Amino acid sequence: MKKTLIALAVGSAFAAPAAYADVTLSGSINAGPAVVRSGDGSTGAVNALAATGATAQSGQTASGINTNYSNVTIGSLEDLGGGLKLDFAYQLTANFQSSTNAATNRNSHIGLVGDSWGGIWYGTNENLYESYLYTVDPLDGAAGLGGNLQMLGTPGYGRVFDNPGADASACGAGAGSGCAGFYRRDSNSIWYNSPNFNGFSGGAYLTMPMSAVTAAAGGGAINPWLWGIGAKYVGPSMPLQAWAAYEQHHDMFGFGAISPVFSWQGNAVTGGVADSSKDYGVQLGVGYTFGDIFAYVNFEQLKYQDDVDPIFGGGTVSYKRNAWSIGAKWNIATGYVGGQFIDALNASCDGNVAGLTGSPNSSCGNTSAYMIGLGYYHTLSKQTQAYIMGNYTHNGDLNFYSTAGGVAAPTNLGASVWGLTVGLKHSF
Repeated sequence: MKKTLIALAVGSAFAAPAAYADVTLSGSINAGPAVVRSGDGSTGAVNALAATGATAQSGQTASGINTNYSNVTIGSLEDLGGGLKLDFAYQLTANFQSSTNAATNRNSHIGLVGDSWGGIWYGTNENLYESYLYTVDPLDGAAGLGGNLQMLGTPGYGRVFDNPGADASACGAGAGSGCAGFYRRDSNSIWYNSPNFNGFSGGAYLTMPMSAVTAAAGGGAINPWLWGIGAKYVGPSMPLQAWAAYEQHHDMFGFGAISPVFSWQGNAVTGGVADSSKDYGVQLGVGYTFGDIFAYVNFEQLKYQDDVDPIFGGGTVSYKRNAWSIGAKWNIATGYVGGQFIDALNASCDGNVAGLTGSPNSSCGNTSAYMIGLGYYHTLSKQTQAYIMGNYTHNGDLNFYSTAGGVAAPTNLGASVWGLTVGLKHSF
């Protein structure tokens, strides 16, 4: 339910009377206590990759308040006539995990929407690749523990919702590693979404390539940016869904999040070997509704590819991993039950940099993982639900898929992870 606010404060700044568009206030508060346990790290595991993270570490338990995607949104939709509307929204995080947290920009935009041709916006956005993942997720749209953002859109290595809120320019010069996540939010974005044509919809997006980064000493310059496309079908007369999305990242050095050796060689922290990169993610999915049960299966492939600077031997190196998921959401009289299983397979590596310790040759074994997520949402009113969600993740000896929502245990390669949370969700 949206509360309408008349913009009196804006109007009072002008002497002449005028008509103002209504402003809406909406949002969702989703939070609760969580406990996460990371088991002991692996020992003695090796492959062709110098992976990020600690091994042989003792397990640890962390607890706190998960605030998930809690947010408050101020929005306005003005009819400009002739089938054209102006759409504006400014969304703030509602993060109360500590007394020092401040409200920050989340998904915010301004744009034009046409009745017949769709809409075009610019601002900060979670793009189609991510939205196709969370709209199908059976645990409240990947809100926290057990959601698919813990295993999809990421190669693991402790990365969950990689670099939220930062634009692409932070990736090459980031603290030791690049941006590996395809579950992300980007500023400096422009995007187009089509209208619904008898169940079919789609869109395209990019970040503006205008945030060049130059190395402090050597290493040349990079210009990180990304683009993507997606299409979806939701049957208007039959209970079938299908979707596909593709996203490509330029100079974002996702391989550096897996192994710092393959970060940007102009990075003052790691001094990697790469002078440019091109990473991509692709997903394909299909779902069907059987009465009160929606079930789906999804496939994803992520690939990270670096061009190696000639001073380190030249050539290219790459890391590719496939994953698939199956899940279901069952609507019952008191709420709904959701569950999913996600399996990330062992990665494959290609390329060689002569004389470089830890460079991949052909094997990136021991990097697989699987996750089981379960949850129940109990309806208290049209606007409020109580819930319990949990997950178990089993990591290969040289990977670490972590947890979401804010509470996380240390990144120990090869550790199994358990998480449990209870909470309340209130939408307004």
